[in-house]
Amino acid sequence: MDLVRAELSIEIARTPADVYSYLTDVSNLPTWQAGVKSARLRDGRIEEARSLLGRELNTKLEIVEQEEPRLFTLRALDSPVPFTVRHELEPAGGGTRLTVTAEGNVPGFAAGLLARRAEKQFRKDFERLKEILES
Repeated sequence: MDLVRAELSIEIARTPADVYSYLTDVSNLPTWQAGVKSARLRDGRIEEARSLLGRELNTKLEIVEQEEPRLFTLRALDSPVPFTVRHELEPAGGGTRLTVTAEGNVPGFAAGLLARRAEKQFRKDFERLKEILES
């Protein structure tokens, strides 16, 4: 298993409280994340259905850190690729700088390819989030 890490930083012209509120409302996930069919909060966990590489995946995510409006971290509980996603928000020039770090353990032979694909999708998703929040 190889540890794959993707990180991005994006500036959004909204307050950290606004960004945090939208980001942590799971009902918004299908709107800004490609592939997410549905997401709901149940018993303190997020249950998500998404299509990935033509397959339907159901994943439970645990909220491991939640400090409004600064920090939100999720960990996949039953994914074929164990991963965590950390969202850090800080005030920046009248808006918010959102830094997102995703880490996962991927089988060696697929790590490089999967990392590039994931990072590309990751960027698109967060660009979409920015567009929605700034419109």
